[in-house]
Amino acid sequence: MALCTGFIKGGMPALGPLLSATVALWFPSREALGITLTLFLIGDSAAVYLYWRLANWRELSRMLVPLIVGIAIGGLVLRGLDNHALGLVIGIFVLLLVGLEPLRPRLTRWALANPQVARTSSGMLAGLATTISNSAGPILNIYFLVLNLDKRTFIGTATMFFAFANLAKLPIFIGQDVFHGHNFPSLLLVAPLIYLGAFAGKIFLEWISQLWFNRAVLILTAVAGVTLIINNI
Repeated sequence: MALCTGFIKGGMPALGPLLSATVALWFPSREALGITLTLFLIGDSAAVYLYWRLANWRELSRMLVPLIVGIAIGGLVLRGLDNHALGLVIGIFVLLLVGLEPLRPRLTRWALANPQVARTSSGMLAGLATTISNSAGPILNIYFLVLNLDKRTFIGTATMFFAFANLAKLPIFIGQDVFHGHNFPSLLLVAPLIYLGAFAGKIFLEWISQLWFNRAVLILTAVAGVTLIINNI
């Protein structure tokens, strides 16, 4: 699990929801949120070191306000609704997004013509999804593909987006007792494996072509959606 976290952060952020769903199979839903976020925060430190120079900072700055609004809404939802039902809804929504791939040329034109609407909706939905299930990757992945970001800018921008998002939702998770102290020693013990996985992911990113990178993002996003649905039925 630690190696997988590092690989996700270092090379394939589309795998993030798969890790979230896998952890949720083994632990109660709220505890799983805390475990996954802790792993992601450790992985973020490696990914930021590797990729912060590649981020599209202009696009990131425009998405921060919608992201914060989405995280705040997610905190309210997390407090008041059943997390399994929410995971099911997110999984279905993710699959619907993947199903829109044939329309990507039209979506690209629409996003370019309506950048503020596309940016605001994606940022808010990503903030909501990351707060209630640590599974915002598919939403952001589709938006970044619509922007036609190359794989390096893609991962650099995604790295900084999720590093900020994971830090921003810490107060909500702490306030809702999502973290359990007995998990921290074992998670810190495997931290070196997370860094090892991150560098392996970086090598993989350099090896894979742009075409197959885009295909992998879409395929893994679809798998993540199905996994979330199965995990929450």
